[in-house]
Amino acid sequence: MKEPKKWIPELQSFSGLAIIFVVLIHATAYYLLSVLHMTYFEETDYVTRLVDNLIHGAVPIFIFIAGYKYALNDLNIPYEKFVKSRIAKVFKPFLIISIIFFIKSIITNNEYGDIFGLSKSFFKIFIGYNAAYQLWYIPMYVLISLTYPIIYKIINNEWFRTIFILGIIVIQYALSWYSDLLAGHPFDFVYYYLFFHMGLIFCKYDIKNKFKRWDILIIVVYIIVTLILTLNTSENLSGILKRFIIWPMSVAAYYFWIIRIKENKLLQYLGKYSFYIFLLHEPIFCTDISYIFKVYGIYYSVVESFIIAVLTIIITMLIYKIIENTFVKKLLF
Repeated sequence: MKEPKKWIPELQSFSGLAIIFVVLIHATAYYLLSVLHMTYFEETDYVTRLVDNLIHGAVPIFIFIAGYKYALNDLNIPYEKFVKSRIAKVFKPFLIISIIFFIKSIITNNEYGDIFGLSKSFFKIFIGYNAAYQLWYIPMYVLISLTYPIIYKIINNEWFRTIFILGIIVIQYALSWYSDLLAGHPFDFVYYYLFFHMGLIFCKYDIKNKFKRWDILIIVVYIIVTLILTLNTSENLSGILKRFIIWPMSVAAYYFWIIRIKENKLLQYLGKYSFYIFLLHEPIFCTDISYIFKVYGIYYSVVESFIIAVLTIIITMLIYKIIENTFVKKLLF
């Protein structure tokens, strides 16, 4: 008899928080690029930079959850079975949605004749370059979740594995300063090993209970550090601060906060449907709602991004509920 998967409520609530942040990231990105006509958040005001710093740990949170679940349920299952279970859930919707928007891009840009260019663009989907741009996450998730178990088996010692992962992250980041190729997908995916590893460590060593008495302090320190580091307006320095300080700290701080509100019904609901919201909210709903706000002259500040994010989530959920009750769900998911 198949052993049931272990389930803990804080992970589902954590997914709910992460998907809110993902939608907010896309809403604020539109604000940055299409309303402010800027390229980097470091060019904007303090409040806008602060919002970006507070929400940009979304993808690290999702990978942290994947690592936690691996330690919770999958450490001892055969690797082949693990691979099938991870790929089965994500590959079909990833491929179908990617193809739909790939075809849409061809039609929109009149790119019918360039067979070589189209073939190249299509295969780049599988390394993270996608017209449905949020789907860059899927190749990264597959790479990290399928290769970390190999690293885990080869390097048994937790400290050595930590040093190894930090080493390849630092090397990739250092080389990215000198090579655009190494700065892009899929080479930049190695950064997310850090959060899969964090998730595994937090689960294996029961970090939530060992550090429970310090949870408020961890959250407060994160807030103070983020408030201070947001003062930075240097584009060159921001990458280091975010990757090696703000984002890792945000995952830990939000994790301890979520434990305190783990039964929150809204976060539980959004966590349950986070994968579907992630797949469907872009590149249409969030972008189009943002465009409407811009056209009607009501996109005044980053505050409107929160309204857009709420509307995007509501509309995306309505669309998913329609899909859920039709034959389309079976075709797509």
